Amino acid sequence: MPAKVNRLPATGLLRMKQLKIVAASSESDGNGKRAVHAIDGDPRTHWHTSFQPEVLTHPHELVIDLGGEAIVRGIRYLARQDKGWNGAIASYEVAVADRPDDFGEPAGSGTFTKKKQSQEFIFQPVKGRYLRLRILSEVNGGPWASIAELGIVGETGK
Repeated sequence: MPAKVNRLPATGLLRMKQLKIVAASSESDGNGKRAVHAIDGDPRTHWHTSFQPEVLTHPHELVIDLGGEAIVRGIRYLARQDKGWNGAIASYEVAVADRPDDFGEPAGSGTFTKKKQSQEFIFQPVKGRYLRLRILSEVNGGPWASIAELGIVGETGK
C-alpha cells in the first residue's frame, strides 16, 4: 500500500457512520475484501468481488441502507488505493428506492475513468432510503468489481 492514499472529499456526503451494506452480489471473504470496506471510511481497505473458487461476472451490485430517508444527488467513488486495478469501476447504474428489494429505473448511469483520485457522478435528486450501485464493467475489461470508498452525495430527508 502506498504511504499516501487519496480520500473522498467529505463535503456534501451522507455520514459514513449511518450507512450499512444490506446486500452484495459477491465479496472476497478469503482475503478480507468484504463489502463493508466500501463504506468504512478507510481508503486503505477495499471491497472486491469473489475470484475464488470461481470468478463471477458482471453485473455486480451493492445495496446500501442510508440509515433513513435521504435526498440523494449522486455518488463519489474512490478506486482501490494499492497498485492494482482489478475491479476498478468503468460503467455503472445508480438507483434509489424506499425498499431494498424494489428498485425501479436507475436515477442515472455513467462511466468512471482509470484513476486513483476521487470521481463523482451527480444526477437529479431522488428521495429514498436505499441505494443500489450496479457495476456493469471494469476499466481493464475484467469480470471483477472493487471499491475503496463509496460516498453518497445528498442530505438526510426532511
